[in-house]
Amino acid sequence: MSKSGWIRTDRVMRALHLYTSMFLVPWMVMYAVSGFLVNHNEWFMGRFQPKWEVLQELDYEPGAEFPQDVQGQALAILRRVGLEGAHQVLSDDPSQLIIYRSCATGLYRVQWQRQPSHVVVQKQLPTTVYSLINALHFQRGYYRPHFANLPWLAWGIFVDTVTISTILWVVTGIYLWARRPRRRWLGGLCLVAGSVLFTILAVLMCR
Repeated sequence: MSKSGWIRTDRVMRALHLYTSMFLVPWMVMYAVSGFLVNHNEWFMGRFQPKWEVLQELDYEPGAEFPQDVQGQALAILRRVGLEGAHQVLSDDPSQLIIYRSCATGLYRVQWQRQPSHVVVQKQLPTTVYSLINALHFQRGYYRPHFANLPWLAWGIFVDTVTISTILWVVTGIYLWARRPRRRWLGGLCLVAGSVLFTILAVLMCR
């Protein structure tokens, strides 16, 4: 590659490295902070004493189109109470279905008693910074296909953008390091040391 070609490539790499990171600052800060909170969950849960408050109760009679599988039933129930979205189903007890619905405004617990058919919707209170950041960390998109749910679609796109940009930052960072021969040995040492340590820890943890 000619000298002018290297200069143009350097400019593109620097721009990608800089401006994608600037644009995604809110997401990266959120994932960094929430990752720390999740990793040190025991430090914060002692100060956060959540309670469940009942928001609504209703008798629910499934119709002929009510799904037979657990996941389909959970979606139908969440749709009925207006809480469609990312959720987790607990179905160990055959007499009831318990659904945890995670969203940025808090955590909801939806309980469906099969006999008699009755639904109770509860919300975890108080909503704190800890619970908000934790909920955002696990929020995901792409599960609602229609246009009315554009915010969830956009969130899913940005999560993919963050993951792709993280790989891009690694690639551009290695490129920028390789273009600085005077300090190449120090960056190379860090790269090798980090890779070896990662491999050792991964092997030991997966035994």
